Parts: sequence; C-alpha cells; structure tokens
Amino acid sequence: MKPLQALALEDPHWSLEELVQVANEQLPQFLPEEKAHTRVREDVTPRLIRHYVSQRMLDEPLKAGREARYLYRHLLQLLLVRRLLAEGYGASAIDKLAISKTNQELEELLQGGVQLTITPANLALAFLQQVQQRQTLPMQSLPSLPSTPPPPVAPVPVPPSALAPPSSTQWTRVEVLPGLELHIRHNFVYPSSGQEQQSLLQLIRQILFTFGPKRRASK
Repeated sequence: MKPLQALALEDPHWSLEELVQVANEQLPQFLPEEKAHTRVREDVTPRLIRHYVSQRMLDEPLKAGREARYLYRHLLQLLLVRRLLAEGYGASAIDKLAISKTNQELEELLQGGVQLTITPANLALAFLQQVQQRQTLPMQSLPSLPSTPPPPVAPVPVPPSALAPPSSTQWTRVEVLPGLELHIRHNFVYPSSGQEQQSLLQLIRQILFTFGPKRRASK
C-alpha cells in the first residue's frame, strides 16, 4: 500500500473502480480503532461514491469524454468523510466540509493535526462534550491581572436598609486573603457560561482596583 504522499506525486486520474480500490486499501489506517459503527466500516462502493458526490460531500469528478475521472483530492475527501462518519458525525454535520478544504488541510485533518468544530450526530454525546467544557471553564477562563489598573469605577450608594438582609436569608462568609472577604448568599447562582464568568471576574477586579488606590493614598 502506497502512502498518501506517494499517491499525490503520481497525479492520478482514476476511474471510479480504481478510486474504490485505492480508497478501500487506504481506509483502515484512518478509521478509529474503538468505534463500533459497523456500517461505516463496510467497503467503499461505486454507488456510495456517487451518493457522496450527489450530496456535495465530494467534488464533482472530471470528465474525460464520457468517463468520469477522480483525482488525489477526491481520495482525501472520501477518506475524511468516512472517518468523520465513523467518529459519530452525521452527514448533515459534515455537509460540505470536505469540498471547502485545500488538499493540505484535508491531509492535516486525516492525520489529526486539526480539530473540528462540527456537531456530532449523537445529541447525547454533544451534550456530554458541552458539560465537560463547562466543567473546565472556571480554570481556563481566569484572566490574568492587568499590568495597569483600569479606570476607577464610582461605587453606587446603597441605602442602609438594603444592607440588612432579612432574617431568613443565609449568608456565607469566605476569607479570600487577609483583609479581603466574600459574603455569598445561599441562593446565589454562579454563572455557568464562560462569558458570564469573565464578566463577574472583571467586575470584581474593577471594584478591588477602585478601593485599592484610595487605601494606599490615605496612608
């Protein structure tokens, strides 16, 4: 079996049957080992290639008289489509991905050098991926402190009556650093999205920098 790079140098113009043969030789090395999508593991057939072309998942073949000719690019597209289907991505999610990429990008996708941002066909799998990403957001979205403090934000005056919570309200006091405390109400809902978390952290930073310079200037 020839490597892809060797096939590219040959500048092939395969017939449909020749493309089927080459694709079935190359395909096993690009399919995931632990996936159980048995239909995807079936051999490529001429009918299947025509179907992919009709769905715009592969480029139209070249015409040599009455015969269709397929290039190295068609092979890359075909291998990528079959790999994505084996990974659990649906045809509607793949759509025109393969025909929108260059040959180099197709090779990188096949080798795993590029991550895709398309939706898996399995909605439960997509939900689990979102949950996993949300669980990692608090660590990944913590912004670094700026080298220069932002402009001070004028504190909003709060009526004294608003500072006294009802007796039924429960607050938790958390000491972050010596001299810095957080008071968290029991029904406070922590922001779940990364954008909301960044907005909250930015607000806290602005408040800290607002009081910090005043305290240092008063000394």
